[in-house]
Amino acid sequence: MSLEIRKNSRWWYGTFVVNGKKTVVNLGVPITGKRPRKRTMTGDDEFERSRGRAMEAHDKQLRKLTEDRTGEKTLAKLAELKTGREVTFPKLADLPRHWAAIPRRKPPGGAYAKQCRITLERFAAFAADHQRGVEEFVAIKPETAKAFMDAEAERGVSPKTWNDALKLLRATFKHLHPHLTDGMNPFHGLVTKATETVNREPFTVEELKAITEACSSDDFIRPVIVTGMCTAMRRGDCCLLKWDDVDLDAGFITVKTAKTGETVDIPVFPMLREELERARAATGGKGFCFPAAAEMYRNNPDGITWRVKQVLAKALETAPQSHALPVETAETVRARGFTYLDRLGVTSKAERMRAVFTAYMDGQTLDQVMAATGCSRGAVSGYLNEIERDTGCRIIRGNRRALKTDGLQTERETGKRRASVRDFHSFRVTWITLALAAGVPLELVQRVTGHRTAEVVLKHYFRPGREDFRAAIFKAMPKMLADGGQKPAKTAIREIIEGVTPRTWKNDKSRILELLDKV
Repeated sequence: MSLEIRKNSRWWYGTFVVNGKKTVVNLGVPITGKRPRKRTMTGDDEFERSRGRAMEAHDKQLRKLTEDRTGEKTLAKLAELKTGREVTFPKLADLPRHWAAIPRRKPPGGAYAKQCRITLERFAAFAADHQRGVEEFVAIKPETAKAFMDAEAERGVSPKTWNDALKLLRATFKHLHPHLTDGMNPFHGLVTKATETVNREPFTVEELKAITEACSSDDFIRPVIVTGMCTAMRRGDCCLLKWDDVDLDAGFITVKTAKTGETVDIPVFPMLREELERARAATGGKGFCFPAAAEMYRNNPDGITWRVKQVLAKALETAPQSHALPVETAETVRARGFTYLDRLGVTSKAERMRAVFTAYMDGQTLDQVMAATGCSRGAVSGYLNEIERDTGCRIIRGNRRALKTDGLQTERETGKRRASVRDFHSFRVTWITLALAAGVPLELVQRVTGHRTAEVVLKHYFRPGREDFRAAIFKAMPKMLADGGQKPAKTAIREIIEGVTPRTWKNDKSRILELLDKV
C-alpha cells in the first residue's frame, strides 16, 4: 500500500490490496509544487506538503477499508436506526442455514427446502468464484447476480426453474436484509421470463375404468387412487386423510387442504365409501384412513408417485416395455452409454451418471452402486433408465423390472426435464373437467377443490377433449343452432317411409338407419 503518481494526471493516487486484489484509488488530493524526476525523490516544499495531504487521505482510506471493508458498520447503524433492532450480516456460505431460519406461516416441504438449499449453495459457490474474495452476503454486486442468472440460463433450465431461482434469491436478500431498498437488492433489476405451461391431461371414463382394474389387487395404492378419483384432492391430502375429517353417516369429507389451507366439503361417492368402510374395519376408525400410504408419503413422497405411475403405465399401456429392447453385448452397451454421457458435457449430474453407469456395468448390484457413488436408489434407477432409453439397448439386469412411464410425459420446448402430463394430479383435472362438463356450477366445484379463483379452475383444470367439448356445447346451445335447422329425426323418417318406392327403397333404408343413429 503506497502513494502513486500518474504522468498525465494532477492527482495523487493510493494503491491498496482488498481481498487479495490490487486496487488504485484517486485520493482527491491535487499535486502542487514542482515534481521530482522520481516519486521516491524529495521535491520542493509545496510538493512535499501535497504529499503529506495525500498520505493523510491514504491512511484515512486504509482505515476505512480495514475497519469497514464492505460498509457493514454503516449499513448496520442505519438499519438499527430504522428498525430499532440489531442487524447482522450473514456470511455467504451460511445462506442455506439463514434461509431455513426465516420465520414462516408453515414450514416448507422437504423436497422444496432441499431444492432451495441446492440453489443457494450453487449461488454462494458461483459468487465466491466470480467476485473474488467476497465473503459477506451484503457485498454481492448486481453484476455478480446477473452473471449467476446468465449461468443458470446456459445450464438449459426451463424458464420456470430460472424464475424460481430468481425469486428465491431476491426474496432471500429482502428477508435477510430488510433495510435494503429495492434498488440496492442486486437481483432487483432482473425480469422474470415467460414460462411454458404444460397442463395435465384428464383421463377419459374408459381410462378411469382401466386404472381401477389395474390397481384392483394392490391394497396399498388402490385406496389412494380411488380417493383421488372421487374427491379431486391432491396427493398429500389423499395419503394423509384422517378419520376425524370423514363423516360416513352424513356422506361427506370435510378437510383443510395442505397447500392453500382452504376447508373443502366433498361428497362421498359409493366407490369411495366402499374403500373407506374397508379401511375403517382395518384401522378401527382412528388416526389415518390409510396408515401405510401416510407413512410412505411422510418419509418418501416420491414413492407414492412411483407406485401411481406404475399403475397408470399398466392401465394405459403408455410405451413399449424395456424387455422389448434389444439385448446387445456388454461392449456395445458400454460404448453407447459413454457416448451418450459424453454428449451431456461436464456437469455434476453427468459425472454422477458416469460413476453410476461405470459401477453398474462393472457388475455391481444396485446396493453396491449406491454405496460406491453416494446416490439414492431412486437416483441410480433414474440414471440407468435414462441411459437405457437414450441408447436404445437393454441395460438393467433382472426379470423384475418396473414399467416404463415415458408415455406419461411430454417434451418441453425448453428445460432439462420432460413435463408430466398423466400422473396423480390428473385425477384432480379429470374430476373438475367431468363436473363442469356435466353442468355442475363452478361455485360448487370450487367448494370441493378449494380454488380461490375461477380463473385458475378454467385455465388449468377444465381440459375437456374435443369431442366432449363439442357435445357439451351442442347440448347447452339452442336446438336450432345445434341441429342446423334440420327436421327432427322422427319427422324425417316418417317422410322417407311415406315416400318409399320399389326403386328407392335401398337408398331410403340407408337414410333411415343413418337417422336412427342420431336419435
